[in-house]
Amino acid sequence: MQSDLLSLDEAINKIKSNFHKIGHEDIFLKDALGRCLAKPIISEVDSPKYDVSSMDGYAVNHKDFNNLKDSKIKKFKIVGESSAGVPYSKKINSLETVRIFTGAKLPQGSNTVIIQENVKVSNNGNYIIIKESPKKSQFVRKKGLDFKKNNILFNKGTVLKSRHLGSIAMTGQAWLTVSRKPTVSILSTGNEILKVGEQISKDKIPSGNSLMLASMVQEFGGTTRILPVAKDNLQDIYEILENALDSDLIITTGGVSVGKYDLIQKALSKFENKIEFWKIAMRPGKPLLFSKINNTPLIGLPGNPVSSGVCSLIFVNIAIRKMLGDNSSFPLLENGVLNGKLSKNDKRLDFVRANTSYKNGVLNVKPFNLQDSSMITNFSKADCLIVRDPFEKSISKGENVKVFKFPNNI
Repeated sequence: MQSDLLSLDEAINKIKSNFHKIGHEDIFLKDALGRCLAKPIISEVDSPKYDVSSMDGYAVNHKDFNNLKDSKIKKFKIVGESSAGVPYSKKINSLETVRIFTGAKLPQGSNTVIIQENVKVSNNGNYIIIKESPKKSQFVRKKGLDFKKNNILFNKGTVLKSRHLGSIAMTGQAWLTVSRKPTVSILSTGNEILKVGEQISKDKIPSGNSLMLASMVQEFGGTTRILPVAKDNLQDIYEILENALDSDLIITTGGVSVGKYDLIQKALSKFENKIEFWKIAMRPGKPLLFSKINNTPLIGLPGNPVSSGVCSLIFVNIAIRKMLGDNSSFPLLENGVLNGKLSKNDKRLDFVRANTSYKNGVLNVKPFNLQDSSMITNFSKADCLIVRDPFEKSISKGENVKVFKFPNNI
């Protein structure tokens, strides 16, 4: 039996095909956390720039041990010291050594380091005595070990994390070319909606959706603009949307269903618009709308907060990733073991709020008993969604399930 609604995969492909990479900008490295590379990072130097010691010890020429292989005492004259940033500037000769410290440049004429624990220093401090022959190049970090000049360190489309920044800093680069953050405008609709911070009055509720969605957009990599709350008035909705057409994406929440006060589609008809899709076979989130008004893409999210949040996690996230040029895979599903039970599913793909835990290294998933799409607190307390296929049979405790884990920052 087939659903007459658009499938999740079809909706995702529609979103992907209608969004494209936007412009880029140059920013300072220290401000690049979470930004998406618009150009690859290509190293301009070798790292390390020369052979360096990985331990505290003594730098020697390994060839000297060939001459001493029949001698019981291997004796080297200490001629200087090399420390990180203050290298020994001369060349060492045969049977000479330099005291060397971790990260210091190997002196010319040396190629091996003997750690300090494996030598005996003479009483006058002028010589070291070595009992065992070392391996050539031991405790030496070769030039370019981490990366070589002209290596591509990170490809464009990489979203930068703190570890990336440390690596890029080692190249000496201070400025990066990253994708511009897309501007996303958020419109909440409904006579009952109050602006966050306004005193709650009878029959009114705060606009929690707009705040949640704005925060999500920022975590996805966009920059947000919360529009004025629109009353259930066609002209009001139209004028607010018209003033937001300079956005890279408009998100509306509420007003996309089929009730008397669901006016988003009527407002869209006043623009040059194309409805790409409306209604998809998923729960929560069936009334999802995707359209373009005067070439500005608009995603109309359902008004119920869980529906709005789940659709944002998937569709708004994908749209922003496409605009940034983010090349990472999404969404990713993991395998888990059900800790509870789930009844037979109907024709819609079902996203079930749940929490995860690990037992003997196995991901266990416990669903909430109540799954009403208005219950934002359960959504807040969940850390994953169990993904159930249409018409999936009932599932008992201990059976396998597919899991969509929330990103850590959501």
